[in-house]
Amino acid sequence: MTDRRRRPGAPDVRTAVLDLGSTTFQLLVADADPEGGLTPILRDRVVLNLGLVLANHGRIPQPEAQRAADTARRLRDVAVRAGADRFVVLATSALRDSHNRGELTVLLEEAVGLPVQFIDGREEARLTLLGVTASVAVDGGPTLLLDLGGGSLEVALTDDTGLRWGRSVPVGAGRLTGMLAGSDPPTREERKAVQAAVKEAVSPFVADIRDFSPARCIASGGTAGALARLLAARRWAIPPASLNQYSFPVADLRALTRRLDSMTLKQRLQLPGIDERRADLLPVGGWVLTTAAATLDVEELVHSEWGFREGAVLDALGIRQDTAPSFTDLRRRSVDRLVRMWGEDPRYLDLVAAVAETLFDGTRELHGLGVREREWLGHAARLHTIGSRISPARLHKHGAYLVEHGGLRGFSPEEIAILASVVRFQRGKDPRPVYAPYSGLPAGIKRTCVVLVGIFRIAHAIARGPEDEGLVVTTKLREKGPRIRVAGSSNPEAVLVEAAEASGLLERTLEAAIAVETTVSGTS
Repeated sequence: MTDRRRRPGAPDVRTAVLDLGSTTFQLLVADADPEGGLTPILRDRVVLNLGLVLANHGRIPQPEAQRAADTARRLRDVAVRAGADRFVVLATSALRDSHNRGELTVLLEEAVGLPVQFIDGREEARLTLLGVTASVAVDGGPTLLLDLGGGSLEVALTDDTGLRWGRSVPVGAGRLTGMLAGSDPPTREERKAVQAAVKEAVSPFVADIRDFSPARCIASGGTAGALARLLAARRWAIPPASLNQYSFPVADLRALTRRLDSMTLKQRLQLPGIDERRADLLPVGGWVLTTAAATLDVEELVHSEWGFREGAVLDALGIRQDTAPSFTDLRRRSVDRLVRMWGEDPRYLDLVAAVAETLFDGTRELHGLGVREREWLGHAARLHTIGSRISPARLHKHGAYLVEHGGLRGFSPEEIAILASVVRFQRGKDPRPVYAPYSGLPAGIKRTCVVLVGIFRIAHAIARGPEDEGLVVTTKLREKGPRIRVAGSSNPEAVLVEAAEASGLLERTLEAAIAVETTVSGTS
């Protein structure tokens, strides 16, 4: 019997994408909203390393082909039980390039009872880009994409008009490991052979890419994600739940790759943050990405957790954005999605956010923060009640957890930590290192976070309760500190008491006395 349980507000169609890839067969079951927001319901994967098999044989032999069919059948059954209504089955590099592709097609279609679409490199790039731009916020200018799979590397370029071009080159991590890097640990000669193959494959794109002068380079795919996770384990004592939009210098990835290629597989498996199922591919994966980046004059990579499969879900539902959503739109829509799932009255949340932003503007001369920090405060204000459905008394703790794990798109791990910290410390004790996301922030950002928490506490004290658009808050700086005047409150006495109690943290941080006054609306 199909499981039809749905989250509140879920769409009528739940989509399953079965990605028959070169390293893994992966399943994504997800709900999507009309604006391109995705809520993954279930993920599953089985490592088959068909890219390695193809590199060694030029075809997929019968035993491996049968295992692939059995795996595809099992993943389809999992999708059915997860309530999927629509199915998309896509085959990429290793199956696409196998000499016995026809036999494989018959075997796989009989196994899943659905047509298998073999897609070319440009279509793979298009779908990947659709998923990436629904996940990573880009702020103007052309974007270069490197999507590293087991069988191929997709290179795509997009700008404000959409996808300009996409190419697929057969230098995937699994394929090159099987063809050129069979030693454990890999040898210097193997490294040079892989690097030469990658440089030869991507060099024809150099002139076109230089003409566009990309503002950023996004790296996606499972191997890129596994390498990002290893870098994160070096950066944070407790790595973030999500590494979406995690930026790192190519030089750091090169240093990590040097360490990986000096180790045996057994040694790599002991590393913090290692993806055990990809450990054998990581040295070659690092060589591919760093060589491609160097050849294309890329110095920093931005990781996207979403890519091909997420793009295929959006495409299947007809959500085919010609251009990427704007930086601010993607972030705001992602926050709104989480609020719809877990939050309370959006009008109340908007009121709290408006009061917080007013207080931020009125104290800017004291805290010295800018547009970026103001945006963080507004998002945190709109998210502050999402934990109340789990426990109203502990909404700050549950809300912070949901911010960390709720799949917000368009924010870096550091920004997620800031939002979670503001939600976590909206009540109770002041921000402190016992909370891991706050502890992992740089010292200067910690101070910013404390200021935002202090402003939010006052805004919440003013706007909580049965307030409406008649509430007017103004701020004026005096010699001793800011004076906050509140007009139109339904309970001015309570505002005075609660706002005064909530002002302590901001007063200590800014070293200024905060005065709160209430007036009848329309008086001065």
